[in-house]
Amino acid sequence: MPAQFDSFGVRFLYPDNWSVAERDDEDGEFGVTLDVPGGGFVSVELTRADEVEALIDGIVKTIAADYEDLERDELTLDVLPSGTPVTDLRFYYLDLMIVSRLVILRDFTNRDGENQIGQELPGA
Repeated sequence: MPAQFDSFGVRFLYPDNWSVAERDDEDGEFGVTLDVPGGGFVSVELTRADEVEALIDGIVKTIAADYEDLERDELTLDVLPSGTPVTDLRFYYLDLMIVSRLVILRDFTNRDGENQIGQELPGA
């Protein structure tokens, strides 16, 4: 039976053999990382991003600063709403090929621009 995450206005099901990782206080309260058996993980972060491309570019630049030969591909996934930004990154760490997928989902405001989460988002 799947487990359920329900916090900071975000709710989803995940496999019950995944575990919620501990967060440090400096990581903020608007995110969760799930550890996947076999060494992978999934992170969900909620933030205000008026400029999605700038957010993606900032993440890519941060990773590129630490890892050489970063490869980047923009994707379209049929399971996501049209226009959802999806970026795959590939790079080597030690002898391992790391694949990271950035998916920017929008948005948690109503038609009047009011926050529907009930909490103030970072960067507001």
